[in-house]
Amino acid sequence: MALLNTPVPYPGEIWAVVRFLASQSGPVASETLRTFLEPHNLDAKKTTTVHYALNTLRSLGLAEESGDGEAWILSGALADLRSDDYAAFQRALRAAVLGLHGHQPAEIADDLRRALVWSLSRDPFSESFSWALVDSRHQKNAPDGELVFVNGSRWSPFVAWAGTLGLGASAPHIAQRYVPDCTCAVRQVLEEHLPADTPADALEVLRLLREHLPVLPGGSISENSGYGLPDDRTVDTALSFALMRGEHEKWLVMSSDSDAKQPIKLQDPERLSMRLCSSITRQEATNV
Repeated sequence: MALLNTPVPYPGEIWAVVRFLASQSGPVASETLRTFLEPHNLDAKKTTTVHYALNTLRSLGLAEESGDGEAWILSGALADLRSDDYAAFQRALRAAVLGLHGHQPAEIADDLRRALVWSLSRDPFSESFSWALVDSRHQKNAPDGELVFVNGSRWSPFVAWAGTLGLGASAPHIAQRYVPDCTCAVRQVLEEHLPADTPADALEVLRLLREHLPVLPGGSISENSGYGLPDDRTVDTALSFALMRGEHEKWLVMSSDSDAKQPIKLQDPERLSMRLCSSITRQEATNV
């Protein structure tokens, strides 16, 4: 069942199940999960949110049945999760959805990936979205001419999943609007793969981000969906926004060497031409 379809729970509900499993020392019986997480819904004949959450985790390779099939444990990237490590939960979900670390992208996330590559082709500097706006103006923006969303019921789950994956956010000043702000995911990737306080070649950083966030323009999933860029040094607006936000929040330093042979080209709405960057340095949070 596709992640954006009902009755698949929202990721916040899945996180509640994951936290409970992570807090236990071994396999947890389904009935125990239901008793603690859905005490109001113990009718054995009803298919519950816990049931759908467990099946979704299993489809993503993040949980499995243990023993006689009546108990569950976390698996894959969540096998050793601490119950308070939400960032690790985000990274594991993102890896499963996007097919990272040698895994194939989860089939149940096809519709989510399609929506993500569309949203990350948009401009967070100047655009925010509601379902009414998407439905009236953007539904046929995909390169293949097909609808971005099959129907309006998938918009709210998409907003929730994009936020949990760190690839979207609520508009800060406009109620019930969505912005393709991927800053959270970008920061997590850089924290995991880029040594702090060591300048790195900007083009290598760009390639790193596209490898680990392949729904970004220039990434493999985006390109396979028909979205393109002029060249591999051009940074799309969504990623430009995230990098410049990192600079503004002082956990990134971006600089340009006039002698650099392959600077990347950032979209900056405050400049008449592209901003060139040849070096990116990640700063530790303690230095920010």
